[in-house]
Amino acid sequence: MLTVKDIYPIGDALSVTLEGDTSSICNGTLLKDTDGNLIKVLSVAMVRHNDAREIKKFTTILTTLCNLKKGSELFIA
Repeated sequence: MLTVKDIYPIGDALSVTLEGDTSSICNGTLLKDTDGNLIKVLSVAMVRHNDAREIKKFTTILTTLCNLKKGSELFIA
C-alpha cells in the first residue's frame, strides 16, 4: 500500500508524493485507488534525501489530473 503525502498540480498533470515501498514503481506503472480508479505513472522523479534509507520509502510521481487527495491509499494494479 502507498499513501499520498502531497499533491501539487503542474499544468495538465499532478506531482504526487507517495510514502510506502516505492521500489517497484517506474514510468508506465498503473496504480489503483480504493475506489478502483486506475492512475498511470507518467514519470518518476529523482528525489534527493539526506538519509539513504528514505529513498525506498518516499518518491514523487507525475500523473495525469485525477481526483487524488492527501491521505488516499494506492496499490500497484
